[in-house]
Formats: sequence, structure tokens, C-alpha cells
Amino acid sequence: MKDYQLRGNPVIQVVPVMGNLIYDELGKEVLTRHNENFKGKRNIEDNFDYKEGQPLAFSNTPRVLSYAQILRERFPGLGIRGLKDFEVVQYWNAIPEKGSTYADTNSIVIFPKEGPNEDLRQKVLGIIGKKSKLPLVVSGLGVEKADNNYGFTFVGTDFTEAKEAPYIKQDGKVSFNGKELVQSEEGVNVRTPDSQSGLRWLYRDWSVGLDAWGGDLLGSYVPGRVQVIQDLQGRTENLEVLAKSLEKQGELK
Repeated sequence: MKDYQLRGNPVIQVVPVMGNLIYDELGKEVLTRHNENFKGKRNIEDNFDYKEGQPLAFSNTPRVLSYAQILRERFPGLGIRGLKDFEVVQYWNAIPEKGSTYADTNSIVIFPKEGPNEDLRQKVLGIIGKKSKLPLVVSGLGVEKADNNYGFTFVGTDFTEAKEAPYIKQDGKVSFNGKELVQSEEGVNVRTPDSQSGLRWLYRDWSVGLDAWGGDLLGSYVPGRVQVIQDLQGRTENLEVLAKSLEKQGELK
């Protein structure tokens, strides 16, 4: 599948290709491995009878992070990965099916106060090794099967990163300034809990904007899409990280 090309928005020179993960050669492989990893876990395993070329649906936090993890580990040369929070805003006008779907990003939000999903919040704080008085957006986490109330837990990966996200301190609008998301008078709407507590999902709420309010990590619906991005830079970064990881493994043997 080294020449696999993602189907998505028309190719524009300054915009990487974005599209839905679909049930084709790649999507079948990703879904098969995901279901093997989470066999028997309700709301995570996906046994829907997809037809050839149909987009994978029922997006939720563990599913999307699992798919992204499989893409990174099994197909690093394709450069296909989940959308980060800032990319949703940066490429807002190029996202396909924005008005009829929702899609989780490859990130979750850690708020400063204790709250919903507290045990998972503590787990992620341990993974990233940092706390903040500001919300933290943590991207690139992996997931694995677990015997808890969720059916999964988070794990760190070579792609895990945590950044302070003051733009999620309150409801408003955000824009991408070339480096990060910042609050602005114009831009994409963002919704966040007044309590600033717990661990929450971070997803595109149809064409409304970014939503960091919900705490039901297993919730999913038919319009949910697994939206991914493919670009040469992402492909290069994936291969570089994979090479470093393999080098470390060799040193430990």
C-alpha cells in the first residue's frame, strides 16, 4: 500500500489532503486490527457491516485514537494521521462533509481541576509528566484494552505531546496564528465547560466548531467520521520517529 492515496478534498498546493478513512484496502486492515485489539469491548469494537468504499462511522475517542495508532505503527510510510486541534481550525474551509458529520481529533483535553473521567485524567497526567493551571491538549496518545468501566486505557507513544491551551479556558472563537490556536474575535467557535474540570474529548462538532465540553468518551453516532490528513511532512515525521524508536529498541537489546 506504499502508493495509497487518501480520497478527500481537492488537492490544493497549500492544503494537504484531508478525507475520511473508508472501508477499502487500508480501512479494512485498520478496522480488522482494531477489532482484534478490542474484541468484546462494547462501544469500542466496531462490527458494523460496512460496504466497500463506505466511510468508517461511529467516531469516538478510543476508536479514533486506536485507528490513528494503527496507521502510525503499521503504515508509517503513508503519512496518514489524525487531525490535530489546530489543523481543524487551520484547514476549516477544506474539511469535507463538515455540515453533515462530526469527527474526533487525535487529541483529548486535560483540565486543571478534578472532574469527569478522573482516573483516566490521572493516568494521562502520569504519562505526560506535567501539570498546568491551564487546560492541556494532549495529542498522539495510544489506547489499549483494559478491564475497567471504559474498556480501554490510555498509553503513551513516541508521538504523544502535551501543550497548554489557554484558548479552551472559555467559550469563544479561535483562529490559527501560524503557530498555535488563539482566542480571536473571528474564527471557529470553541465550546468548553465552565467548571474547567476532568478529562474531555476534543472533536469537530459538525460545522459549529470545536467542542471540548463532553465527557462521554464512548459516545458515538452514525454521522461520526474518522477524518485524517495525508501530507509529505507528516510522512517524513512518521518515518523519522519510527527510525528513532527502532534505534532505541536496538540499543536496549
